[in-house]
Amino acid sequence: MYYITLDLEWNQAYAQKALAVQRQLSSRLRGEVIQIGAVKMDKNMRICGSYQIVVKPKYFKKLHKHVSELTGISQEKMDMGAPLTSAAESFREWCGRDFAFLTWGPDDIPMLKENFHVHGISADWLAETYDLQLIFNRQTDGASKQRSLEYAMEYFEIPQTLPAHDALNDAYFTALVAQRLNVPEGVRTYSAYRGEFLESGVIGDADAGDDGYVTINEMLDDDIVARPKCPICSAPLVKIGRTLHSKGQRYTLRFSCKRDGEMLEVLKLHRNFNETWRAKRTIAEATEEQLLEFDRALERSNIRRKARKPRSPRRNPKSEAK
Repeated sequence: MYYITLDLEWNQAYAQKALAVQRQLSSRLRGEVIQIGAVKMDKNMRICGSYQIVVKPKYFKKLHKHVSELTGISQEKMDMGAPLTSAAESFREWCGRDFAFLTWGPDDIPMLKENFHVHGISADWLAETYDLQLIFNRQTDGASKQRSLEYAMEYFEIPQTLPAHDALNDAYFTALVAQRLNVPEGVRTYSAYRGEFLESGVIGDADAGDDGYVTINEMLDDDIVARPKCPICSAPLVKIGRTLHSKGQRYTLRFSCKRDGEMLEVLKLHRNFNETWRAKRTIAEATEEQLLEFDRALERSNIRRKARKPRSPRRNPKSEAK
């Protein structure tokens, strides 16, 4: 297997332009990819190739001033770039077969998939992807907070010899960090534990081509939400108590697995462009502290529900006497 470190730079439109384009497309488009950089390593983590291409955007054609200052890419250079369709084709050919992507952080692959969807490009070959930031955290101090690539470079005493915020340069430095980690072991355990979550994904994303949920109850009744399987042993999970609804359209469900203990499923809801619902869904093992807080939150919710119950209309003694 080859490991490919991937980094992207993308252009952002000014707010009104972005909103107009997304309404026109009926799809989410947070930014348009303008540069792809990648470094390929063999199974022994030796660098054996690199790829870089500048991409000409189709919708956000005016280069944002902040993006230009950050990346060093000029309007002229961007205008001379390749269309995304041909860039994707050449990049896929360069990747070859039997490879896995390593990115620093969770943003690059979703952004690339978003761009592919808008341009009608298949994203099936982007499936095997691992966030090297999570592997770094688990193989160093075990922290769960996000760390910058610069932090990891300083941790391993890797000198910053090339400008940052260039897609190829950042992919190269990501590869140098990867060489100091046990990537095969990180990949082997990654499928079971993605950071702090046993399972993580988005459901009902109509902006990315899925069917959205017309109502929240429809989502909560879906088997993937109401009757999930244990991410560790695949046994059916048993729901405990009622669903907790918190501010910001956040829903938490408590489940139990006979073998692997109690877990919390969390849904963070958002609106799609067609006014249906989607949710970021996660399942994680529940600590005693989390279960206590879940119970407290349910109790507070019960108190608020009781307080909101309408009172029976008071009888008017005078009217009864008539």
